[in-house]
Amino acid sequence: MGVRTATKAVSALALAGALSFGLGGSAFAVTSGPTNLTGKGCPSIYTNSADGGTWIQSLTKKFVAANGLQYGDYKVSFRTSAGTLVNEGTREYRCY
Repeated sequence: MGVRTATKAVSALALAGALSFGLGGSAFAVTSGPTNLTGKGCPSIYTNSADGGTWIQSLTKKFVAANGLQYGDYKVSFRTSAGTLVNEGTREYRCY
């Protein structure tokens, strides 16, 4: 096996190990806790499955800072596998 082929194989395995596929066929990163939304364009809502439940991040405010960069504030909640919704506070992420 050549170096290029070996590199592609390692990259494919690393990517497969880092992604899981949800019921709708969409991929989400296997992480613990809510997803870091920095650089994801400030979606109005974002969900990911981790820690035995679903993390829900809802945009509450979008603003431009004095330095000209755009940010979004998110309300973060966690829905347990039993259906209980737990408020996890707020987080701020840079939009781009």
